[in-house]
Amino acid sequence: MMPQLLALLCAGLCAGQGSRTADDSLPKPSLTVWPSSVMPPKSNVTLQCQTSTKNVNFALRKGSTFVESMQSQASTAGLAESRLTDLKTSNAGQYTCEYYRRERPHITSQPSDVLLLLVTGDFRKPSLQAHRRGEVTAGENVTLQCQRPDNVFGPVMLGLLKAGAAGPIQVQTPVGKEAVFSLQNVTVSDTGNYSCVYFLIKAPFWASHPSDRLEVRVTDKTEKKSPMMAETEIGAAGITLIVIFIFLFLLGAFVICKYTRCGAAPDKMTKRSHSKEPEEVGTSIQPEKESGDPPAATTSCSPASDKASQVSEAEEPHGVTYAELNTRALSEGPSSQTEQPLETCVYSTLKA
Repeated sequence: MMPQLLALLCAGLCAGQGSRTADDSLPKPSLTVWPSSVMPPKSNVTLQCQTSTKNVNFALRKGSTFVESMQSQASTAGLAESRLTDLKTSNAGQYTCEYYRRERPHITSQPSDVLLLLVTGDFRKPSLQAHRRGEVTAGENVTLQCQRPDNVFGPVMLGLLKAGAAGPIQVQTPVGKEAVFSLQNVTVSDTGNYSCVYFLIKAPFWASHPSDRLEVRVTDKTEKKSPMMAETEIGAAGITLIVIFIFLFLLGAFVICKYTRCGAAPDKMTKRSHSKEPEEVGTSIQPEKESGDPPAATTSCSPASDKASQVSEAEEPHGVTYAELNTRALSEGPSSQTEQPLETCVYSTLKA
């Protein structure tokens, strides 16, 4: 009797297991992780398994080992979550999820793509360098070189990380002890902090500390500038033009003053007025009187005219005789000549 019961139990279990075989008619789910698949120890992650099929249950596996059965959320059909807390190195590995219908027959879907969860800190950090530092222009290529330490043995892979990404953006097998990652036709969205890690490609999937972060800045020259930046640049340009205008104005004033000799203009005007004074002094030669008196010249006597006569005297040619006449003495007679002192008069010329 006992052997028959064991045979029936085995047949039922085998039949139930067979009914959970993968069915190609069911689309495979997607497995994602938040915040990232590369995390430090003692951190927390959330695994999400999702499908478009409704009324299903989910199962989470690590490798071929069953980890947890997950129920879909009541508010969202076809989505289930599993939370891993206080991560340890033992949590690292390859995860997949699958789902099966709640009603009979319990047909299981194809497993999701493999999600590799890495817990860092088992090896020394690598180094990350850029072939080109500083800002790069959109459309160019950026090459990053990750190099692991020398004392690492065994098959490893190198992964390029970007802050904010859910996992490695590129994974490569190293050539020697380094791998070269290339970012093709970069855009502004490629701006960010990058690092790299190396890890074992087999269990226990130990991973290194991340390298020091390397900042990549991508600028787009065709991008329109913000109004604030434009106003700032216009203000700076206006100030520069004003300074240049003031400098050119002062330079032009200096050149004009230098070539017109404005500093010597008053002296020239003074000399010209002195030279013209003798011409402005009216002189008249009186005709000879019948009494036989010599002809007299009438002049206006003043200190200024005296200086002018001295100037004209120096300019007269030789052979000219000058005489100083007191016109008042001529008109008043001998008695008035002794009473009035002589005044300074302008010299007049007499024809010989």
